[in-house]
Order: sequence, then C-alpha cells, then structure tokens
Amino acid sequence: MERTWERGYFGEEDGEMVSRTSNAAAFLGDTKDRGPPGQSQTWRSGEKVPFAQTHSLRAFEKPPQVQTQALRDFEKHLNDLKKENFSLKLRIYFLEERMQQKYEASREDVYKRNIELKVEVESLKQELQDKNHHLDKTWADVENLNSQNEAELRRQFEERQQETEHAYALLENKIQLLQEESRLAKGEAARMAALAEAEKECNLELAEKLRSATRDRDDAPGGQGEPDGYAEALAQRDRRIEELRESLAAQEGRLEQLSQEKQHLLRLLEERAQVQPMPKELLIQQRLNSSDMAETQQSDSHLAELQEKVQQTEATNKMLQEKLNEMNHELKSAQESAQKQDSAIQNLRETLQSRESETEELYQVIEGQNETMAKLREMLHQSQLGQLHSSEAASPAQQQVALLDLQSALFCSQLEIQKLQRLLRQKERRLADANRCVRFAEAAAGEKEQQMEASRKHNQELQKALQQLQGELQNKSQQLHTLEAEKYNEIRTQEQNIQHLNHRLSHKDQQLQEFQELLQYRDSSDKSLEAQDVLLAKLRQRVQDRAVALERAIDEKFAALEEKDRELRQLHLAVRQRDQDLERLRGVLSANEATMQSMESLLRAKGLEVEQLTATCQNLQWLKEELESKLSHWQKEHESIIQQLQTSLHDRNKEVEDLSATLLCKLGPGQGEVAEELCQRLQRKERMLQDLLSDRNRLAVEHEVEIQSLLQSMSARERGDLDTIAGLEKELSNAKEELELMA
Repeated sequence: MERTWERGYFGEEDGEMVSRTSNAAAFLGDTKDRGPPGQSQTWRSGEKVPFAQTHSLRAFEKPPQVQTQALRDFEKHLNDLKKENFSLKLRIYFLEERMQQKYEASREDVYKRNIELKVEVESLKQELQDKNHHLDKTWADVENLNSQNEAELRRQFEERQQETEHAYALLENKIQLLQEESRLAKGEAARMAALAEAEKECNLELAEKLRSATRDRDDAPGGQGEPDGYAEALAQRDRRIEELRESLAAQEGRLEQLSQEKQHLLRLLEERAQVQPMPKELLIQQRLNSSDMAETQQSDSHLAELQEKVQQTEATNKMLQEKLNEMNHELKSAQESAQKQDSAIQNLRETLQSRESETEELYQVIEGQNETMAKLREMLHQSQLGQLHSSEAASPAQQQVALLDLQSALFCSQLEIQKLQRLLRQKERRLADANRCVRFAEAAAGEKEQQMEASRKHNQELQKALQQLQGELQNKSQQLHTLEAEKYNEIRTQEQNIQHLNHRLSHKDQQLQEFQELLQYRDSSDKSLEAQDVLLAKLRQRVQDRAVALERAIDEKFAALEEKDRELRQLHLAVRQRDQDLERLRGVLSANEATMQSMESLLRAKGLEVEQLTATCQNLQWLKEELESKLSHWQKEHESIIQQLQTSLHDRNKEVEDLSATLLCKLGPGQGEVAEELCQRLQRKERMLQDLLSDRNRLAVEHEVEIQSLLQSMSARERGDLDTIAGLEKELSNAKEELELMA
C-alpha cells in the first residue's frame, strides 16, 4: 500500500521519483529530524502507554538471554522509524508541492497548512526525543534488572501468600453463605410444603362448596350470586398456584446458584491447592478435604432434600392441576345447569305472561258479554212493557224477537272470531318461543365451542409448560450427574492423597520404631558382641538404603531440573515468538493506523472541497438569479423606451405632415425649393431616428445573446460542479467502505 501511495505523489513515468523544483534538497535538509505525522496521531489516540515504556515493563519479566534480543528489536524499530520518517518527509514535501500547484489561488490556506505541518513535525520531533529518552531509561532498567529480580520475586511470593490468605477468608465466607442459603432453602421448602397443604385444604373446601352449591342449585333454582363467588375462589386459587410456581422457579434458581457457588468453591480449592507450599500441602489439604467432604455431603443432602421437595411440589402441582381441571369441569357443568335453569325460568316467565294476557283478554270478553247481556235484558224488559201496554203491537214484538235472535247470532259469531284470534295469538307466541329456544341453543353451542377452544388452548399451554418442566428436569438431572461425576473424581483424588499420606506415615512410623530400637540398644547395659554386630548390620543396611534413596532422589531431582530447564527453554522460545508476533502485529497496526489517518485526512480534504463546491454553486445560483432579475428589468425598461420612442415618432410624423400641409398651403410659387429642402431634412432626421432604433435593437439582441451564453455557461458549470460533487461523494463512500474494511 505504501508503494502505491508513493506512486500517486511521485512522478508519472513508471512510478519513478522526479524532483519538481530545485529546493527539494534544501527542504529535506531542513526537515532532517522530522517525524511521521500519521504515526504520532495514531500513537496518541490508539496507545495509552508509550512503546518504550511497554518494552521496559516487559524487560522486567524477561531473563538476561532475552534482553539482547529486546535491544536488537529496539534498534530495528529505530531503523524502521528512521526509514518511515524519511518516506514521510518525501510525502510531506510532495504533498506541499502538489497543494501549491493545485491551490495557487488559495495561498493563504496552503500557508496555514504548511504551518500546521511544521507544528506537527515539531511535535513529532518532541515525541521522537521522548522515545529516545524512554529507550535510555529502558537501557538503564535492563542494567538494573539483575538487582531487582530478587526483590520482585520476594514481592511476588508475599503477594501470593496474601492472595492465599485472602482466598482462605473468601472461602470461609462463602461456606458460611452457602450454609445460610441452605438453611433458607430448607425454610422455603417447608413454607412451600405448608402452602401446598393449605392449598389442598382450600381445594377440598372449594370442592365441598361446589358440591353444596350444586345441591342447593338442584334444590332451589334461581340463585345467581353464588357462581361469582366460586369464580372469585377459583381466581384466588389460580393466583395461589401461580405464586407456588414462581416460588418453585425461585427455588430452582437458588439451586442453580448453589451449584455454581459449589463449582466455584471447588475451583478455588484446586487453585489454592496448587498455590500452597509443598511441605504443608498434604496436611492442610487433608483437613480441607475432610471439611470439604463434610460440606459437600451437607450440600448433597441439602440438594437431595431440595430435589425431593421440588418433586413433591411438582407432584402437588400436578394434583392441583388435576383438581383444577376437575373443578373447571364441575364449574362448566354447574354453569350449563344454571343456564338450563335460567332458560327454564325464562320459559316459565313467558308462559306466565302469555297466560296473564289470555286472562286479561278473557276478562275483557266476559265484560263485553255482560254488557251485551245487560243490553238484551233491557231490551227484553222494554219489550215486555210494550206488550203489557198494548196488545196490538204483536208484529213489532215479533220483529224485536227476530232482532234479538240476530243479535245473539252476531254475538256468537263474535265469540267464535275472538276464540280464533286467541288461538292465532297462542300459535304466534309458541312460534316466538320456539325461535327464542333456537337462538338460545345456538348461543349455548357457540359458548360451548368457545369453551372447547379455550380448553384446547389451555391444554396446549399446559403441555408446553410440562415439556419445559421436563426439559428443565433433564437439564437439572444432567447437572446433577456432572456434579456427581466431579464429586466422584474429587473423592478418588482425595483417596489417592490419603493413601499416599498413609504410606508416608507408615514409613515414618517404621523409621521411628527403628530409632526407638536403636535407642533401646544404646541404653541397654548388657551390650554383647552379637547385639553390636546386629546393630552394626542394621546400621549398614540403613545407610545403604539411605544411600540408594538419596541416589534415587538425586536422579529424580536432576531429571526434574532437566525437565524444568527444557520447559523454560520452550517457554523462552514461546515468549520470543510471541514478542515477534506482537512486534509484527504492532507494525501492521501502525501501518493500518497510518493509512487510516491518511484516508481520514483525504476525507477531510474532500469534505472541504465539497463544502467549497457547494458554496460556489450557491453563489453561482445567486448570481444567476440576480442576472435573470436584472435582465427582466432591463428588458422591461428597453421595451418601455422603444414604446415611448415609437409613440414620439408617430406624433412627430403627424406634426410634420400637418406642418407640411400648412406650409404648402401658405407658400407661394417661388418657395417650393425651401419646402423641398425642409422635407429632405425631415427625411434625414427620420432616417437617423430609424438608424438609432435599429442600433438600439441590435444592441439589445446582442446583450440578450450574451446573457443567454452566460446563463448556459453557468448551467454547464453547475452541471460540472454537480458531477464533481457526485464523484467526490462516490470517492468518500468508497473511502469510508475501505476504512470500515480496514477497521
């Protein structure tokens, strides 16, 4: 990338560097100690600790064999910095030259840019001096490294001891916390068991209430307030079940936390067992193992109890769920029976209303019949009185009797008509009742379908919850299996350690017995030659055994030392390779940061160019609008002037014609030449006026053409500016994409 970048700023013949001016050598001589501007920004922004300081800190941890390699790396890094400094000097020079060629009109900006570059170069000089100073410091630190290694090792040993003590304290605190949490878990499980018992009792009470309610409803239909109470009781029971589920989830989370804490404690115990010194390791580990065994047994017992309680709670939840389903079924049946009773009550009310209406109609008919009977009686009474007063009135009496017969027949026909009307109304009522029953049956069927869908959804949700609970139980069983495997492995390691300790103890007991026998032989008063020979043989055998054991121990120590030396060499090689990889990665990172910095500077420059182009476009647009307004104003003025001139010319022509007519009338025969001369002068003036008008028109046309050409050039320039802006935007987007890819 560096070569391609330099080709853009060097000459155009095959990428060769061509000096453009004669003052290149002077510029390079003046900027001999300048540093790279891109790297200073990246070091300031990206790295919080200087490079030399990181190397000095790394030198504290390296042995003397790696110090020479670190110094070589420092020298190599300085050479690379010098090379990059020289290449950046060339870049700065050609950038300045190119900026001078490109922006000759804006010399002030170039001057400011040169000042900024010089300031950056001075800052880079200062940074280079600081780095040289840091390198000197690292050299002094490397010289003093041998004297400081011992103090560092002691300090590290003390820190390790403090860390072990702190780990002991943390472990004790965590063990206490685990014990408290186990006690709390026991109390929570007991509380859950009590809640489950209370829930059982509540369920039994609710079942009894439902049975009593069904009995009461069978005995006395019409109660409407009791289902609401049952619904509230069922809602309370559902809330209680949700609370139990939440408490169960909390218990499971607490169990997971306890298992995680246990794993963390086991990990800490393993780390502490590795950190502890060798002589005290076995005894302390035995004690800790015994205490850990007791704690693990307690935690296992707590876990088993909690698992049993969880299983019990799950069983109780299942039982409660079954009871809930039964109670829901009973509630649905009770609701159906209540709906049936309501429908029966509604039918009875409607029949009562119809019977009441029929009785009212019958009362009205009876009243009408009574009225007609009263009228007939009055008529009969009047007819009888008439018969008594006059016996001659026989024929009207017969007529009245016939009239009464007709009235009675009419009355019977009216009664039949009313009877038929009553039958028709009864049939209409029955038809309305049948329609109402059909609608009620359809509504009940729709409600049953809705209830079936709700129950199906509820069953699906319960199945999903059951599957989730089964998955959680499987996960917990797997976790328990893993914990049991870990415990089994720990127990095996502890048994092996105990066997090793027992072996050592038996060996020490044997040695103590031998020493006691030696002391007894030495303290005995009757020392015989045979006893002394036996004692000497035992001592020789013991010396030989000790010699063999020492040789074996020495061989083992030498083998261990050789293995440690081999591991140290491998570690040194790995550290060296890691340092080389880190240096290579730092170089790549610095190159990437330099390219990113250059791309950012290019982006800023392109952004400034875009802003300048937008400003020029706005200025050109404003000029175009001003010119258009001036052109329109000038055209209006020109048209008004032409109109005025034409009117004045027309008036003058009329005046001239009038004057010529008057003069011709007034002049005599000898004055015709004067009149002709005046006419010629007037014609010349007219021609002059016409020439002036044509010149004015020609100038106006030329001015319009010039304005149109200016407008066309401005529009072409605007199009070019827009094209350049689009190209710059494309370049900016490409540069951003490259930056994102590089990042």
